[in-house]
Amino acid sequence: MMDDCRTRLCCPAVIADLPRIVEFVEDACEQAGVAPAARFDLQLAVEEACTNVIEHAYAGRGGDFNVEFDVRGPDVVITVRDRGEPFDPTSVPMPDRNLPLERRRIGGLGLYLMRQLMDEMHFSFSADGNVLEMVKRDVVPVRAP
Repeated sequence: MMDDCRTRLCCPAVIADLPRIVEFVEDACEQAGVAPAARFDLQLAVEEACTNVIEHAYAGRGGDFNVEFDVRGPDVVITVRDRGEPFDPTSVPMPDRNLPLERRRIGGLGLYLMRQLMDEMHFSFSADGNVLEMVKRDVVPVRAP
């Protein structure tokens, strides 16, 4: 259990760094006292978000991005910042989960999965880069006053 805090990791946009990013989230969850049931959701959502940055925003051209883990009362806010190509989440169609697996296209489930795992997701774009903010509510015990 901890008071509001923020920790950040800066990493190169390479798939080989995904285990380090997952470990960063795992360690931050441990330090914050995040409910065990929510830890996997946070780790998987961040891994999906970072994979999207690496594969789509930078498309193999390299670059860096930041992952911030922020405790705000009982909530965890994870922010991913990059300077790659902007991404319009509304351009990604919802997957048709009624199609048989053999008729579904490969990929395309990451954004859907992130939305299912997190309580809120906000995308923004500016000259300073791309920002994805993901919120998981009521997962950190709050100290009594």
